[in-house]
Amino acid sequence: MATIKDVAKYAGVSMATASRVVRGEDNVSPKRKKLVEDAIKALNYEPNAIARQLRQKETHSVIVIIPDIRNTFFHEIIVGIEKVAFQNGYQVLLADMQNDVQVEEYYFNSLAQRQTDGIISLSANIGRRLMEEVSSRYPVVIACQYIDNSDLPNVTIDNIEASKKIMQHLIDRGYRNIGHLTSQPNILLYRDRFTGYCQVLAENGITIDLELVKYGESSLESGYEQMCALLDQKKQVDAVFAAGDIMAIGAMKALTERGIRIPQDCAVVGFDDIELSSICTPPLTTIRQPQTKMGVMAMNMLCDLMAGKELANRQVVLDYELVIRESCGYSTLG
Repeated sequence: MATIKDVAKYAGVSMATASRVVRGEDNVSPKRKKLVEDAIKALNYEPNAIARQLRQKETHSVIVIIPDIRNTFFHEIIVGIEKVAFQNGYQVLLADMQNDVQVEEYYFNSLAQRQTDGIISLSANIGRRLMEEVSSRYPVVIACQYIDNSDLPNVTIDNIEASKKIMQHLIDRGYRNIGHLTSQPNILLYRDRFTGYCQVLAENGITIDLELVKYGESSLESGYEQMCALLDQKKQVDAVFAAGDIMAIGAMKALTERGIRIPQDCAVVGFDDIELSSICTPPLTTIRQPQTKMGVMAMNMLCDLMAGKELANRQVVLDYELVIRESCGYSTLG
């Protein structure tokens, strides 16, 4: 394999001149540049990418931190991120947190060691101080979630308004005893969805019964367990709003096992519109987020930050859609 020394010798120039041509620098005469380019072609020379990265302190890679890769909601976001990353010459490294905040902290600290050029976090669960400290020096974008009262670049939807919309749909259909299955209250998006749940109940004169609210992980198993705990209370429940489709599908399994018909005995709605939502039985009413667009916008923002550009808009709020299916008694798309 040819080296830069071989290229310089073949072209009849110094190694410094050959290196400047390889790095794309302008301070080389056209004649010498042509000699070096001809030598590169003749010798089939390939620059040492790792050495170049070390000199330039660039890796041409970015890390995407995922709370739990088993949750299919994140898949389309990754598709959007990878599309833009490929167009801009970046490699995407996926980091599965497995819902462990220490894993997220590890990858944020990797930026300071220049092991990657930027981070897109789909979690935002680490300490606010660490996240803001890292983002003040290195390119960081948050997608799906956000940090309250912070200028950190992020792409999300209005989770409070989206929750209010799906809750109001249930109430408009006559449901009054509505349970809520959710995840960790320290995560802002779940707090926002709970806020929307409470606000709509209050606006419609319905008493907020916290015994109808169950907490757990964002998983099928947890949705199943939360629904079982809700049913075991023997309180009247005629509808359930799960803060994620994956929990809603787990809840539907618990209802079916106990002989409770959906939606005749108990309606179920979710949030996210993952792929399973349209093919489960019955198909799930939910909130559709623009996952691919979210990924595209987040990676575009990160590319601008890595290029040293100022962001015209650091807080991007995307539209959402209420998708009405049979799990709450109506089968059309709205």
